[in-house]
Amino acid sequence: MTHGTWITLLERQSHGKEGIGWDEIVVGHDFGLLDPAEIQRWLREQQPQGACALELVALEGERLAGFEACFWAACREATGRKVPRPGGRRWARAQDRWRVALLKDALESPLSPEALAVAVESIYERVGCPEDMLELWQRHNPWQAIPGRADRTAIDSFLRRCEEDFISAS
Repeated sequence: MTHGTWITLLERQSHGKEGIGWDEIVVGHDFGLLDPAEIQRWLREQQPQGACALELVALEGERLAGFEACFWAACREATGRKVPRPGGRRWARAQDRWRVALLKDALESPLSPEALAVAVESIYERVGCPEDMLELWQRHNPWQAIPGRADRTAIDSFLRRCEEDFISAS
């Protein structure tokens, strides 16, 4: 991440095309990107409505042990739908938004092909790797003295395809 919080990275890399919603927050939390404090800050900025959301922003100290249950309840309350889970369409779309934002951020960083490969691999490990992302980097066997390399052109092409998919899905 070049600067700011994970949420600001997602906002910046989305270019304001689509706001950050509960789906992105849930998925970001599940991937370990968003901690309770950042989620509470985001929710305060949204001017929370509803008893569950107000309870979520008020959690502190020992009461944070109940964060997860309160978080899911606030999401259900705000969206009127089930919380997005792996395998669902909403989950996949939010996962793709995180993946694209993180890849854009890595691509904008002044990294060597080897360092970019490490960044791409860490993104894979953090937010998952669909088959269409496998072409973005080349990883060598640990016993080989050749470092992994990322292909900036392939990453840029992948990001353009994702953006087109986002536009057509809207």
